[in-house]
Amino acid sequence: MSSVNDAAQDIPPIPNIVHFIHLVRLDPISGAARFEFQFRQFVAIYSAWYYLKPEIIYVHTNINKSLIDDTIRKAKSPYTQAIAQMPNVKFRYHSAPNQTTDGQEIDKLAHRSDFVRTDVLQRFGGIYLDDDVYVLRDLYSLRHIGFKNIIGRQADGKFCNAVLMATPQKEEPQNEMMLAYHTLMDAVFDGGWETHSIFLLTTLAREFAADPGQVLILPQDSFFPLSWWRHDLEYLYGRHEDTAIAVINNKPTSNLEIFIANFKLWQDETWERDWRTSYLLHGWTSGIPQFFNEAEQLELFGQDQGITLDYVLEGTSNFALAVLPAVKHALDNGILKHVVSGSMALGGAVIDPDELIEMQIEVRE
Repeated sequence: MSSVNDAAQDIPPIPNIVHFIHLVRLDPISGAARFEFQFRQFVAIYSAWYYLKPEIIYVHTNINKSLIDDTIRKAKSPYTQAIAQMPNVKFRYHSAPNQTTDGQEIDKLAHRSDFVRTDVLQRFGGIYLDDDVYVLRDLYSLRHIGFKNIIGRQADGKFCNAVLMATPQKEEPQNEMMLAYHTLMDAVFDGGWETHSIFLLTTLAREFAADPGQVLILPQDSFFPLSWWRHDLEYLYGRHEDTAIAVINNKPTSNLEIFIANFKLWQDETWERDWRTSYLLHGWTSGIPQFFNEAEQLELFGQDQGITLDYVLEGTSNFALAVLPAVKHALDNGILKHVVSGSMALGGAVIDPDELIEMQIEVRE
């Protein structure tokens, strides 16, 4: 037992560095590209900044580093500008492979992103998040728990690479599992959606799990509390006419006597999900067009452009309640004072800052 504890003590904390990846299709001649962020992507990045207080947030992109600043300046989406102006956010060029060593074509941007994320994690270490992953709590305790890698289960029991936490290669002891993941990805890639990513990660995690300090595998509710299937997407994004019963985040240890005196074994029924057992929320946005036609999406979100500022401010869905504290913080601090969604997921309009003060937004502290 002491050898296991000693191994954990030798493992440094996972760096408080956050990685997002934003790859785009480049013009083959000029190298230029449309570089826009939607509101939901702003919320993902801002929630990481708000809860994690990271040393730096890298947004890795395949746009040539000499064109990044000019591309951002010309971006039409106000959310692109809002992200660029956030403290500690740095856009960083990273080449994205378009074929494997043996010549297998890597066409999908999502697959290219799989290769980039393992590369930046072994170089820098830190926390990789997909751009539809929203932070709900600080990850300090997990970063310091004494594991080189931390991953989570998804609904089907496999391990999902939409969230990866890892120590860097340059530090001792070496992060063997992340090195193996990055190296083998090139060898096993076959064009399948999950082969080189989900299947490979799941296999490696099982292989390395018995090695002390290599990998901590968290239950589904921690990182991926719902699934990509229709019923879970309806549960997450569907709007409700009745008011939610707020989940109060009281800490029982702050006044144990009062807690015991008022304790209920079963809570009142409500549509609101209790997010307190989740560190992160994966939005599974790729499943929305897969399971909902345009008319159904309009009914789901109340507007035909999906997740917008207005939709979140309504506070009538489980998704809105989950991300509302971070969005309210952005509003209160003027980060979004020039933006109102109207009916636009990209773009926006000018809004009188005084109108924001009049918005009555109840957020659970």
